[in-house]
This record gives sequence, C-alpha cells and structure tokens, in this order.
Amino acid sequence: MLHRFLLPAAAGMIVFMQALAQPEVQWQPGFIESLLESVESRNGESADYESLLHEMEYLYRNPIDLNKASLADLQKLPFLTDFQISSLLAYRNEHGKLLSIYELGLVYGFTDEVVRMTLPFVYAGEPETEDFKLQPLLRRGHHEIVLRTQRVLEQAAGYKITDTIAGTSRYPGNPWLYYARYGYESSNHVRAGITLEKDPGEDFFNNTNRQGFDFSSAYLMVNDIGPLKTVLAGDYRLQFGQGLTLWNGSAPGKSSLSLNIVKRQDAIKAFTSADENDLFRGMAASAGWGKLSMTLFCSSKRRDANITDTLPSGRIRFSSFQESGYHRTTGEITDEKSVRETVFGGNLHYRNNWLKAGATCAQYWFDRYWVKGAELKDVYDFEGTSLLNWGIDYTATLNRFQLFGETAHGNQGWATLNGALYNVNKYASLSLLYRRFQPEFFSLHSSAFSEGSADNNEEAVYLGTVVHPFRKWQVSAYADFYHFPWLRYRVNAPSSGSDYLVQVDYGPGRKADMFFRLRYENDPANEVVAGQPIPILSSMKRTGLRYHLSLSLSEQVTIQDRAELVWVRSDEASHDRGIMVYQDVSYRPVQIPMVVSFRFAWFDTDTYDSRIYAYEQDMTSGFTFSPLYSRGYRSYLMVRYDIGKSVSCRLRISQSNFLDKNAVGSGWDEIEGSARTEVKLQATARF
Repeated sequence: MLHRFLLPAAAGMIVFMQALAQPEVQWQPGFIESLLESVESRNGESADYESLLHEMEYLYRNPIDLNKASLADLQKLPFLTDFQISSLLAYRNEHGKLLSIYELGLVYGFTDEVVRMTLPFVYAGEPETEDFKLQPLLRRGHHEIVLRTQRVLEQAAGYKITDTIAGTSRYPGNPWLYYARYGYESSNHVRAGITLEKDPGEDFFNNTNRQGFDFSSAYLMVNDIGPLKTVLAGDYRLQFGQGLTLWNGSAPGKSSLSLNIVKRQDAIKAFTSADENDLFRGMAASAGWGKLSMTLFCSSKRRDANITDTLPSGRIRFSSFQESGYHRTTGEITDEKSVRETVFGGNLHYRNNWLKAGATCAQYWFDRYWVKGAELKDVYDFEGTSLLNWGIDYTATLNRFQLFGETAHGNQGWATLNGALYNVNKYASLSLLYRRFQPEFFSLHSSAFSEGSADNNEEAVYLGTVVHPFRKWQVSAYADFYHFPWLRYRVNAPSSGSDYLVQVDYGPGRKADMFFRLRYENDPANEVVAGQPIPILSSMKRTGLRYHLSLSLSEQVTIQDRAELVWVRSDEASHDRGIMVYQDVSYRPVQIPMVVSFRFAWFDTDTYDSRIYAYEQDMTSGFTFSPLYSRGYRSYLMVRYDIGKSVSCRLRISQSNFLDKNAVGSGWDEIEGSARTEVKLQATARF
C-alpha cells in the first residue's frame, strides 16, 4: 500500500520543480491549426471557424479544474479520447488530488504531446464551491467588449458603378465592416451576449438597414439551477449524437488528428458567431434526473433563401437557403429573410459510467415551398414545406475500446454511422469508422463525419492511427475509402475515391517542433475532353507534401517556416503543380507589452485545382485562412498592444500581390490591378 502514497509524493516533487521552471502555458498553435484544418476539410469555405475558436478561447479563459472535473467537463476538450478521460478519472480516484497540472504526464495514456495540448485548458486547484445565487454571481461576473472594423483598401467594382446595369445595383453601403460583441459570464452559471455586424457594401442606418447593423444576435444562458442543467433564451446552437440528426455549427472532419472522429457532447451552446443563418432563435432547456437527461427546444426565425417563382396556387417557391450573409445587391436584398423556418424538437439520453444512449427528434416547417432542382443529380433531394428528422445514437466505453454511432431518418432516407477507438497502449491507438448515407437522406442541420459537406449519398470506411514509436516522435495516419452511389455536383455518374494521410511529428525540446506530411487524394470529377460531346468521368489525383518547423530562438523571438508542394493530375489532362513557402517571425519586446507578428509567403500554382491553404494569425481568437493560387506573394503584419491587464488593441495589415494578373477577384468584387490590401483594427476590453 505504501507505493500508492510514495508515487504521487515523488511525482509531486518533480512536477513542482518543473512548474517553477515553466513559463506561462500558452495556446499550442499546431493543435489549433489542425483542428481548423479538420473543419475546413468537411465544410470548405462555408465553415464557421469563429464559433469553434470562441469555444476554445472560452476554455482557455475558464480552464477546467482537474481535481473537480466531471466526465462531461473533460469531454469538452476535443483532443482527449474517452479512454484518456477514463484513465485520468481512475488515476484521481486511486491517488487523490493532483498536486500540479504537470502530473498529467504520469496518467496512463497521456503522452508528452497530449499533455502539451491539455495544459492551456486545465489547472489543479481548490476553488470555492459556488451555489446559484444571482446577485453575488453578477457582482463576480466578467465582461468583455470587442470592437472591430476592417476594409479592403483598393476600390472594388461594386463601389464604382453608380447606375443600374442589367437589373443589378452597385453596393449601396461603404466598404467598411463594423463588428461589435458584448459578453458576460459569471463562473459557469450565467452567460449573456450581444453580437452586431455590418458587412462591407451593406447599408448602415440607411434604406434597407435603417436600424443600423445588418445582423444582430443576443442570448441569455443560465446553468445548474436544481435539476435544470441549462436554460437559454435567444440565439443558440444544438449538437447531439454524432451529428447526423441535429448538429448546427462546424464540426471536425479529416485531418492529422486521426483519432478525432467521435463527437461526445449533447449540448445547448450559446451562439456567439456572426454566421447569419446557421442558428436557432427561441428557447432551449435541458434538465437531468440522475442518469437521465432531456432537452427541449423551439425556434422561429427568417432565413435568406433563393426565391424562384410562384406556383399556380399562389404559393412562393424557393430552391435553397443562402449562406453568404451578404445583403448588398438587389438580388441579395430580395432574398434576405424571405423564408421563415420554425422548428420544435428534443433530445433524451441516458448516461452511466460506460454507456450513453440517446434519441433526437426535430420537426421543421417552412412558410414557402422548398422545390428540388431540375437536374438528374437532384432527383432524391428534399421537396415540400415540412421535414421530420429523427435518430438514435450511442457511445460505449469498454476497457480500452470505445464504440459509438448514430442512425437517423429524414426525407424517406436513412443514414448510419458507426465507429470504434482502441487504445492499444500508451503509445498506440487505432480508429475505425463505417458510414452509409442513402441518397434520399436529408437532415437540415447536420454535420457528421463525411467526405462531402452534405451527409447523404455516401458509403465509406475510415481507418486511422496515432503511434509514438520513440520519445518525442509521433506518427499520425489515416486512410478513407468512399463510394458515391448516385450523381454529385460536377460528377455525372456513380463514383468512388480515396484519401490518405501520413504525418510525422518530432519535438526535440520545448523550443522546437517540426512535422512532415504526405497526403494523397483520388477524387472523381467530370472532365471535358476535346471531341467529346459531354464530359466524361475522370479521377483527380492530388499529392501534397508539407514540411513545417517552429522554433523559439529566445524568449522574445519565435519563427515558423513552411514549405509545401502539390501535384494534381487527371486521367486525361496535363499535370498541374503548386508550391508555397512562407516565413513567420513573432517578436515580444521585453519592456513593452506588445507582440509583433510578420509573415512573408511566396506561391506559384498552375491552376485553382493546385491551390494551397496557409493559415494565418488573425483578430478573432487567433487564425484565419484563404487559398493561395496563381503566382505571387502574400504578407501580413499584426501588432498587438496590451494596455494594462484589461485592454488589448490589434492592428493587422495584409496584402496579396499577383505577378500574372491585372485584376483581382470577379464580378462586383473585382479590383483593378495586381494587389489586394486589407486592414483590420480591433479593441478588446475585459473587466
């Protein structure tokens, strides 16, 4: 029995000395970039990165107490597997409270890499227990105000044309974006927020936007009131099961985080993004009685939609929902808030130490008639004024195995997703996922693990692994084999494809990290061949190589270097290739509360198909990205200056210069010349 006391005591002495020597724990950029990359792989340009980064930033500002965290608390950390969470809870039960966050290195299943990702979001302490009393909580609350403005300095075509051409008017508003957000939080009991935004080119206190901001959002959320876990009024998002039946907001897909394939939280989430469409507006509440939990919700809001025409009965038809959120041109303003979406539903689930089983139902009504497209690929699409989505899901942890899945129904079609994680030992883990989505299946708000952005018309098998062959080394890999039983956009026949990735990470010390990545994709696509009257089905093969180095030269200077090569070829066309190299430098002066970040990137690609994505530091929570293609270079400079502990100001200037273009962009956004320059200003106050 003596060893049960000696081990934690010895570990405590070691980690205590480490803690004295360690600097303040910071975000790990590599993990955040991988997480965003996994979202991009599924949602593409429509992905809502802002909400995901807000969630991570909230956890960073409100870290989890390792000595008091429940299973549900630890499941908020997306990089931890259920096996690692169970291992941590078992370690705490056997050895008692952790003496330091660095004691995580002694927990079975926690490698050095996992510990580094976990440290910024946890602590080991003894906070006072807070009962729900509204007045004291309000006094102890924290406020946050974010003000941001930005614009492209060059004048686009939409701001130059003053008359009406072909029925489309110029942009009526100025080219500035205005953004304001207020947030309040008191421990984990009360949260509230207001978000306002006006996009470039939209009216501001004029004509179609006489109220000022084009988009406004607000919420009030209260947690842990007796049996009520959450009560929220205003704008919110819902995330249940594995994302097939109901999951709005971005969700991770395929990336170097090859084990990150399971969704674990059934939750009501406050809406803090500027996404103008993918949200619910109304009320939602969840309550728990022992091992049983229930969530009920209702929502009614108007959404942007593509209005087509009117049926003989007088009923107005629409073909799809608009996702851009822009209301500048006559067409965009006509489609603004043109369809009302009303939804009622709920979720019921049971949870014990090893099993979670749940059921979700959502009934939608539209005040306009949703009509399917006229092309052959659209024959299975949804059509009508009402839609019912329902499904059941499960997650079970059995020793080193975790099993999970969901089966859902919608629009006369079925979809199922089932997977498993297996922790071989501390140094190796495996993942397996099978999914089969019928072409008829349709869920209005879904975000399951899939190859495409729509969770239908797909059957696939995914295999993934993470191995730590040596200390400081990590190998991540996956292989995904998918088949589409029906036609898709730009694919005029049933087709198949595959996707492979291998990434080797090496961290020789606290001041250096590097990785090498190889990715190969074989995707079906239509291809136009000379002499052929119609496009033929071809295979688009894309191979990418990436090398990345992050190095701390001193406490003040950090650099990052990346080189990436891409080759794209099809069965009939010539090869395309792309190359991108960038250099990042970050400088923190000793005597000045300031951080200066600079990047210079050079790129050369043959076509858009050989584009390369490069993530950049930005205002909102740290990252943004855009595809680099054609020939040219891109650079940005960002300065953050802290005024005391409460106020932070940021300035960001970025520019893309093209060596082979006389105009940048297209349509009303076209800019004469070869450069596009954007400036952003943001002030954040927390008190």
